[in-house]
Amino acid sequence: MYEYYYKKQDFGMCLTEAKGEGEEALIPADKDILIVADDIFKGHKELVRVEFPDTVIEIGGFVFDGCKNLKQVKLPANLRDFWQYAMTRCGIEDIEIPGSVTRIASFTFNQCDQLTTVRINEGTRKILSWAFKDCNNLVDVYLPATIEEISDKAFEGCPKVVLHRK
Repeated sequence: MYEYYYKKQDFGMCLTEAKGEGEEALIPADKDILIVADDIFKGHKELVRVEFPDTVIEIGGFVFDGCKNLKQVKLPANLRDFWQYAMTRCGIEDIEIPGSVTRIASFTFNQCDQLTTVRINEGTRKILSWAFKDCNNLVDVYLPATIEEISDKAFEGCPKVVLHRK
């Protein structure tokens, strides 16, 4: 069970800390959280499932770094931005990225060894350098028609990857 701590910022409510442990983290929807700060769940190896409310528009860096058993993440429908290394070295196997995320930042999914499938929804425009660096088992990436730019290094270290365009 996690206990959540918040801070009111100029831009809105920020989730600043999650204390405790458990397999499941369901971020409360009643706080109108806009931002999830860096490192919130970093190193929580016991974490298996996370669900964000749709109010969240930004997920900070290293949020799931080292969460090796993390298998399911429900991203908020209104998410605009992942910071670098947000999902690095976590155990996620597949992920659906909402179209409200216009760009996938460098190193967002760095070294996600279990990641096999990525579904990117309509609206996303760019995939930056090393966004999926060293995701050794990444096979299928489903791209929307809205993709305008994919860095030639976006999938560096992903020897099995196949890009499927709509």
